[in-house]
Amino acid sequence: MSAIIAHYVDSFSTFGLTFSASGDILNVVLKFTYLDCMLTSSSDITDEIKQRIKIASAAFGRLSKRIFFNHNLTVFTKVAVYKAVCVSTLLHGCEG
Repeated sequence: MSAIIAHYVDSFSTFGLTFSASGDILNVVLKFTYLDCMLTSSSDITDEIKQRIKIASAAFGRLSKRIFFNHNLTVFTKVAVYKAVCVSTLLHGCEG
C-alpha cells in the first residue's frame, strides 16, 4: 500500500524534496481525504464544505419519506431526528 502526502509547499519539487515512510516514497497529491476531511494543497475548504452539504443532503433525502413526510410523527420528533442526523453530519469534525 502506497502512502500519500499533500503538496503543501510548491518548492518540494523545486528542491527535489521527497518523503518516505517505512522505505516507501510518498506520492505528492493536490488533495486527499483523511478522517472524513478533505485536505488540499491550497488549504481551500470550498470542496470540503460542498462535500459536507452533499452528504447532509443525502441523509435528509433518505429520511424524507419515512420521517419528514410522515404525518404520524410530531414536529418535535422530526426536529430531533434532523438535528441528530442531518446537522451532526454537516458539522462533523467542526469545532467552535
